[in-house]
Amino acid sequence: MSELVWGIKNGDLEQVRDIVENKNIDVNQMIDGRTPLHYAADYGQSEVVRYLLDKGANANATDKHGITTLLAAIWEGHTNCVKLLLEKGAKPDGLTPDGTSYLDAAEKDEIKQLLKLH
Repeated sequence: MSELVWGIKNGDLEQVRDIVENKNIDVNQMIDGRTPLHYAADYGQSEVVRYLLDKGANANATDKHGITTLLAAIWEGHTNCVKLLLEKGAKPDGLTPDGTSYLDAAEKDEIKQLLKLH
């Protein structure tokens, strides 16, 4: 699994695709308490996010800390990932583990706008 996480973090879509498709990886399987989509959203790898979503990744999955993939992208300021996740059904009205709304947690204005539109 470490090869998959390395490929995701580095945005190596070819490697990710090869591992997922040739090793029959469940794209919703937890790896160290997070889904592959969490890693992709956290590192801003929008092409990998799109691929994983197209392969059936759960846009509303939570990790071991209760953080959704959308919140991971919001906190890291990855606008393209936020947009993709929202387009694929991520719920924009969530709360952070401390009870802050996603809208209030977002620092970038363009992310706030995306959240308001969904």
